[in-house]
Amino acid sequence: KSSGGSGSGSGGSKKTGKQEDVIELTDSIFNKEVLDSKDMWLVEFYAPWCGHCKKLAPEWASAATTLKGKVKLGAVDATQFGELAQRYGVRGYPTIKYFPAGAKLDA
Repeated sequence: KSSGGSGSGSGGSKKTGKQEDVIELTDSIFNKEVLDSKDMWLVEFYAPWCGHCKKLAPEWASAATTLKGKVKLGAVDATQFGELAQRYGVRGYPTIKYFPAGAKLDA
């Protein structure tokens, strides 16, 4: 697997993340999946038209695949679920919120 060079691992290498490892969250399942869960979560609030969000998507999928079993990564379309985004103080896109493992307090 060694290819020589600096071995930095970045730049030009294809991301191996699977989009299905990112859990698509909606207002109807957010509490059950995230707040009622004992798992640690990172949740991205995004807008489909947002350029930075589109650029983050493959990286977010790669992180979800890499961290599978340790941290759950979710995504909320903040344009569809604005009340949820507002509850967590989302003011720009993308916004990533951390929800620690164990019991979580609602916003």
